[in-house]
Amino acid sequence: MSATVSFKRHPLVKSAQKVQKRFRKRVQKSAAGSQKKFRRWARATLEAGYYRYNLWRWYWQGKLTLRRSDATFNVYLREQLKETLLKRRLFDRARGDVVPLIDMLASKYDFTNQSILCVGCRNDTEIRYFRSRGAGHVVGIDLYQAGADIVIMDMHDLKFGDSTVDVVYSRHSFEHSYDTRKAALEFVRVVKPGGVVVVEVPGKHQGGGDYNYFTCLEDVLEPFTPHVGEFLWKEYSLKEENTFGFDIIRLMFRVNK
Repeated sequence: MSATVSFKRHPLVKSAQKVQKRFRKRVQKSAAGSQKKFRRWARATLEAGYYRYNLWRWYWQGKLTLRRSDATFNVYLREQLKETLLKRRLFDRARGDVVPLIDMLASKYDFTNQSILCVGCRNDTEIRYFRSRGAGHVVGIDLYQAGADIVIMDMHDLKFGDSTVDVVYSRHSFEHSYDTRKAALEFVRVVKPGGVVVVEVPGKHQGGGDYNYFTCLEDVLEPFTPHVGEFLWKEYSLKEENTFGFDIIRLMFRVNK
């Protein structure tokens, strides 16, 4: 049985704060004229070096779970980390992209003062917007830690206790899972009975680090069977109807446990 930690407190949060504090001090000590250059260097060091190097240290410390017998899973994690770092450098997840789905959830389900887990959030944009809409404790997970509210964790092995969150929110991350069934069961395990799972993935589109190709709503729902309860929303949006340039599948449902 995997070790679990409190949803509201995780040791990686402290380690992230220490790293940020150390680099902040170095920036403050640098000459005023070179601060911008130093910040670029610090960001590049963190993104291209620090996290790639420490991926294996996190594994040995139990902060990431790799299956030693499955070399392809190790390759998968490296590819996903590379994809995450690349996307963060090119285009951070904008507030305008995050707002519609969270607003839709708020119109269907009152998450005021509730706990929310953002899977594969990349940065804290989702977290901040959830809080602005009245959510209680909100934390994100990803292979890259871009802030103190984001924990380095594998979606296939969530280090949270059973039935500890009210909402599991996965926007454009479920398609990157190595094993959709295993990831889905982890979502179901950590969400409370009657809690909500929100998933948004591309439809009929495969690119970048996508490991799964969804062509319809049923493709996304199948890994969650038999835990799919009442639907709050389900939608297949054609690329002609949205601004993404490809089809979008959106699902919100209560979990039967």
